[in-house]
Amino acid sequence: MTRFYKIPESSPGVRPSSTSAVYKTFAEFKKIAAKVLKAVGAKNLPPGKCKWKALDMLVVLVYAWLRGVSAHHASKKLNDIAIEKGWFKPVMFADGRHSRAVPHQTQVNEWLGKVVLTQLKKLSRAVFSVALKEARKKGYLPREVVLEYDTTLRGYWGRRRDPFIKGTTKVQGTHYVRQYHGGMVHGGGMSLYVALDHVAKEESKVPFLLDTAAWLKKLGFKVKWALADREYYSYSVLFSLKAQGIDVITVAKDYKQLRGAKEAYLAGRKGRVQTFTIKSGAKAGCKVQSIRCWLVLYPKKKYALKAIQRDLHHGAMTVDGVCERIYGLITTAAPQGHGKKFSALIRRPYRTRWKIETGYRVADVKHCSWRSDRDGARFMDEMGRMLLLQDLWHVAMGDDPRGNMLTLETFRDEIVNRSTCQINA
Repeated sequence: MTRFYKIPESSPGVRPSSTSAVYKTFAEFKKIAAKVLKAVGAKNLPPGKCKWKALDMLVVLVYAWLRGVSAHHASKKLNDIAIEKGWFKPVMFADGRHSRAVPHQTQVNEWLGKVVLTQLKKLSRAVFSVALKEARKKGYLPREVVLEYDTTLRGYWGRRRDPFIKGTTKVQGTHYVRQYHGGMVHGGGMSLYVALDHVAKEESKVPFLLDTAAWLKKLGFKVKWALADREYYSYSVLFSLKAQGIDVITVAKDYKQLRGAKEAYLAGRKGRVQTFTIKSGAKAGCKVQSIRCWLVLYPKKKYALKAIQRDLHHGAMTVDGVCERIYGLITTAAPQGHGKKFSALIRRPYRTRWKIETGYRVADVKHCSWRSDRDGARFMDEMGRMLLLQDLWHVAMGDDPRGNMLTLETFRDEIVNRSTCQINA
């Protein structure tokens, strides 16, 4: 077992600095990691070699996630630090090689190769459950939360052509990607990732959405709203979540039905809130099903509905130009009982939707330069960067006196400096 990753004790008489809260958060993450390993079970992870256990492998990966480097750099750096600080004394073997304080890159890659995607999904559920319980215990998350779903694409440049590699034109430099579905909860001013899934081609995403919502309810959370991107604009998603008592808010796609609703509003035939019907796809031998929703029209940024209508009536703009300045949100929540406040009620939770997209962009900054072709290793990379660089950062902002002034880069540097006793190790 390795010893170097134990956090050094602070010197007596030294005044705590502003990093003490972050230092405490990282120490508590070690407790969370132990709970995760207990929750997921040793049978769901490869046992490793006779010397290196699963925890030793995770130590190298944790440093790689935090510092934003490859597994090779993390393994070499941690081994040098352990020897330099005297936490580990290497022993020379008969063939001239030396013992190591941490596993080598080849050993880490061999261990990652044994981790299959199904095992990692169980591990991610255990990781996120422990992190949520810790945030709830500290009072950072209320019982009632807003659940958000979104997707992200990771470019693929290899030669594989299987269901887990999808075709696209949205990524520069390649026509093939891995598609991940993520879940995030919002509440009490905090946003935390709670779920991750790698969906194959032509695989339904509804089970992932329902399992995530049901799992949050088991943890004691109440999900009132579910925010979804255009990717989830379908009858099956809206109907399934509504059946669980969760109202969905999503963006209306620019179909003929939406264009007709805009023209009816501009002509004065209908109001800002209109009934909207979403139907299931027509399949052979199956009856077309539909769900009744409500469409709420909003002006785009820098515009106002009254100004748009005035320009149309005065002939300053055409109908096509006016429709381009209006977008619609679809919800399964009924407007009865809310009156004129219904439009503001729907828009208020939907504004938090951009946080998960911002989180995806932040996670892309200086991420691990892994080139593995294995889906399991890539999934662990996504999970590690989401959990460590997003969830722990948000929890640290709640403890740290700097609050929102604690940037991701500062958080990352202070964590690594504290745990290695070096600056920017």
